[in-house]
Parts: sequence; C-alpha cells; structure tokens
Amino acid sequence: MTMATTLSPPTGGTRAGRRTPGTRASGAPARSLKHLLAPRSVAVTGALQQHGLAGYEVLRALRDYGFRGRLYPVHESGRPVCGIPGHRTIAELPAATDLIVVAAGGGQATDAVREAGRCGIAGAVVLGVADTQENRELEQVARDYRISLVGPGSFGVFNTDPRVRLDATLSRARPPRGGLALACQSSAVGVALLEHVTRNGCGVASFVSVGDGRDLGDAGSIAYWYHDAHTRAVALFPDTPGDPQRLAAAVEPLSQRKPVLVVGGTGPDSIIAGSMEADSGIIHTSSLDEVTDAARMLVSQPLPAGNRLGIVGNAGALTAVAANTALAHGFVMPSGVGADVDIEAGAAEIAAAVDTVAGTGQVDMVLALVVGTRANCPAAIMTALAHTLDRRPGLTAAVVLAGSPDDIHRVGIRDIPVYRQQDRAIRALAHTHRYAIWRRSSAHDNLRRLRAGRP
Repeated sequence: MTMATTLSPPTGGTRAGRRTPGTRASGAPARSLKHLLAPRSVAVTGALQQHGLAGYEVLRALRDYGFRGRLYPVHESGRPVCGIPGHRTIAELPAATDLIVVAAGGGQATDAVREAGRCGIAGAVVLGVADTQENRELEQVARDYRISLVGPGSFGVFNTDPRVRLDATLSRARPPRGGLALACQSSAVGVALLEHVTRNGCGVASFVSVGDGRDLGDAGSIAYWYHDAHTRAVALFPDTPGDPQRLAAAVEPLSQRKPVLVVGGTGPDSIIAGSMEADSGIIHTSSLDEVTDAARMLVSQPLPAGNRLGIVGNAGALTAVAANTALAHGFVMPSGVGADVDIEAGAAEIAAAVDTVAGTGQVDMVLALVVGTRANCPAAIMTALAHTLDRRPGLTAAVVLAGSPDDIHRVGIRDIPVYRQQDRAIRALAHTHRYAIWRRSSAHDNLRRLRAGRP
C-alpha cells in the first residue's frame, strides 16, 4: 500500500500575544488538527473535583496513559488534581497550550472556549451536551477565534503515537497501537467502538468523537489523516445521513492514498450508496465486525494484483466450504493450486504446503485455514506460518485459526491478520480486492486526465 510521508514532530500554538476574533490561526488544515491529536500540552477544565466526574476522569486518563506533554487542571479552587498542580483560570496557565478539554455543558462550555480563544489555544474538545442555541453560540465562538472544535457531545480524542500518548476520552478500553484512524459522531458509538477494537486486537492510530450531528468529512481531519504516516486506513461511523455527496467528495482524495471505510445501511437512505461509493472509493460495510475485519487486512497487507486465491487447510470439509464462499465473492481458485494436509499435520508440514502454494506464481492471495486439536499445536503452527509468509511480503495473506483457546489476532513481522471464521476472512479479502481494483482504476483515470491536460 502507498504510505504517507513522515509525520513531523507535534507542533503547537503560540501564546505570543492573545488572539482576537478574526485573527487567522497559523498553519494549514492538516496542521490545525495536530492541536487536537498531537498536542504538546493539554488543559482540562470543568468538573474536576472528585472521582467519577468527567473532567477528573479525563485528566486521570491523560496522566495514566503517559501523555508526553504538559497537563494543566483548571478549576475554581486551583488545587492540584491527580497530583498535578492546578490553576484557577485559563488565563493563568504558565505556558503555551495547544488543546483544552472542556467537561462542562451549556454556557460554561462556551465561556471556556471563548477564554481559550483569547489565550491563543488552538484546539478544543467539548464533552458536555448543550441545547441547539448553545451549540450555535459555541460553534460561532470557535469560528471567531479559528479554534479547531470537537464537540459538543464528544467522547474525546485518542492517539497511540508513542511521541504523543494522548487519551483524552472517558473510555475504559485502550486499543493497541496500529494503523487505523477512527471517527464517530455520538458518544455511545465511541464507547462501543473503542471496546470492540480493543477486544478484537485491531490496532488504532487515532480516534476522534466529533459529537452528535457534527461533520465526519471535515477538511482538517481528512488532511491530517492524509499526511499522518501512522494512519494507513480510516473508518468513519456516522449516526446521521448528513450529505452523502459532500462526504464522498471530501474523502475521495484520501481514498486514492489510503482506504476509507464507512459503516452504514444498504437501503436508499444509506450514508454512501451506489455510484457515489464506487466513484469515491469508499468501502461500504454494515457492522463493527465487518469494518474491523476489513481494516485489519487493509492496514497490514499489500493490495492484491488480481482475484486468484489459494486456500491451504488441514480440514478438508472446512476448506471446501471456504472455497465455495470464495467463489461466491468472485474469487478464482486456479486448478491444482490449493492444498489439503492431514488434520494431525505438524507445523512444518502445514507451513511447507502454504509455501508451495504461495510460490507457484499462480495466486494473488493466500488463505491458510488451520483447525487446532489436541493432536497438534496451534501456537507452533502460527509461528511457522509467520516465518513462511514473512518471506513473501508482496503476497496478500490471511490466516484462519479455529478450535484453539489461544487469543491470536496477528502473526509475523507484517502483522498478517488471524480470524476465527473463514467467512469473515474471505469477506475482508473481498473488500481488499475491490479496493485494489478501484485504486488501479482511479490511478488510470488520473493519468489519462494528466495526459489530456485536464485537471
């Protein structure tokens, strides 16, 4: 897959002179979102007095996750919170601050964002939910001071980059580091989403809960993901239909560089449907399982050159079922290329069979289907497969492991995804193949336009 350019070290705003309404913030949209996802310092204001209050829990999450920058609790008494020295007002903060997390609703949130703007803070996350009029006022204040605003109604933001280590959320779950960027609207979806990706081992680069009704196709977020070297795929979880044409147009440039997945229905009111999905390259999915299964494949595996699939398994009947499923998804299995080995076969024998199929030059993808029993060692088989497949980095690969208590999500240096069911693995391969077709078609169309001298 095409990788993004290297992400420069996090940069922050400036306190050299207070910003006034109408003063333009420095930097392009891609830089503006860095204040939210890669801040050098974070202030938290609002409900900070005790355990269980939103502000206190966010501040504790930031501290416990090991945020690399400075933390500033801001509340009326100015007393320390979570062992961190406190401040009475935003204006009293001792140094430049990039991001403020506001754990207060209504007019208090608006006042906090306004004061943050006066002090040159470039990004704000508002956790509290306000009514429609208060939301409009809050958004207007953010526009006046050129503040990158997330919320109101946000569940927070999260970044696994070891140079940042930002957990400004209320989530109990912390997903492992990986290449998938996530964006959702509602807090409820944010809770479920972070728990889901943590449980199934889907590595995350960053997470943004934009708030109810907010735009997932914001230019700043698209530009950030486009340039962020840690983001290799993006998944969007809209709660409301919004404007599908606008969303498709916003993400198409990103899709030409990195996969973009959207979770939504399939009816006439779906988020992205029909020709818009095809034209923009968006990968349409219908559930959390489907989007994370596809993302695990897309962030780690090369795009396949074609639709030829080789299946190797140690359970003949299950391999036959997988073959029928693959045919239904449009894959071709070259005659005589697949292989079945005995269910009691050892790790070396199974790995050798996979290597033989992979080395024929007649497959674009390989699926290793392993059933664990008391007569074999699934962990040893996974290790052997990892060594074999790592020697072929240009081959799209997936593994299915059934009948084993081992909780294995990926194998090998290149993080080959491991699934529990063959149907889910084949569906993920199908999404990867369709995206590869679109990428090649998009690249061809772009080249043709360039040659014709058209934009």
